[in-house]
Amino acid sequence: MAKVTNKQLEAGLTEENELVLIESRTMRDQHVYRDEILEKVKVLPTLPNTIEITTEMAANYYDVPVETIRSIIKRNRREFNDYGEIRVLKGAALSVFKAEVQDELLFKGVNALTLLNRRGLLRLGMLLTESEVARSVRNYLLNVEEVSDLAQRQWAVEREIGKRERRQLTDAIQEFYLGTTTKGFEYAQFTNLVYNIIFDMSAKQLKELFELGKNEPLRDSFPTEDLRKIVKVEQTISVLLTLGKEYNEIKQELLSSRNKFL
Repeated sequence: MAKVTNKQLEAGLTEENELVLIESRTMRDQHVYRDEILEKVKVLPTLPNTIEITTEMAANYYDVPVETIRSIIKRNRREFNDYGEIRVLKGAALSVFKAEVQDELLFKGVNALTLLNRRGLLRLGMLLTESEVARSVRNYLLNVEEVSDLAQRQWAVEREIGKRERRQLTDAIQEFYLGTTTKGFEYAQFTNLVYNIIFDMSAKQLKELFELGKNEPLRDSFPTEDLRKIVKVEQTISVLLTLGKEYNEIKQELLSSRNKFL
């Protein structure tokens, strides 16, 4: 197979491709045994002494309300049941499970419990339409494994994770930031702060360095190691924004601990 370029891979990550999995059970059934990719997208939730998880844990993995998970399972219960990806415990079966988990307080007062295995968690990712994590899962299933070169494959995985973290930062700016900058420039201001912390350069300077055009994405030019640094800084900014910190406070805090990100 010919080597796939970053731009060719990016071109393949389209809404049309995603709909193939969202709308076709046949396609979901073909991919559902590739549950090993879940760990490559995000750290998996776990319970002691079992490979199954609760609907609440599935909701946490995909960053969606638990009612969203329950609704999808309800609408597609036969599909989950056909492959033994879900089970509901009550009575004696629930008591046995609680004993296996060995945590009396974890499910105290619970009279019924819905559990999913890893294949069930992956199927959820192919059905969820309003989850950045699920979109990363679908993109990985449809595109990343088609890339033959190991470095290109790693780049694609890191890029999917990076896009999700970037979305978290922009959401945090929109929801929590009440700064004094001109409206609409907050995103550019925080983006430049990220690049200044890591590279001591602005986005404009980096684009000039990589000889990129105005509409060419800067992130595609970064190696995996630098993408990880960027994600780490963006995660930190998101947390500080939710704590009510202003831009200048965040800037000073990042500058004072700059070595942690380099």
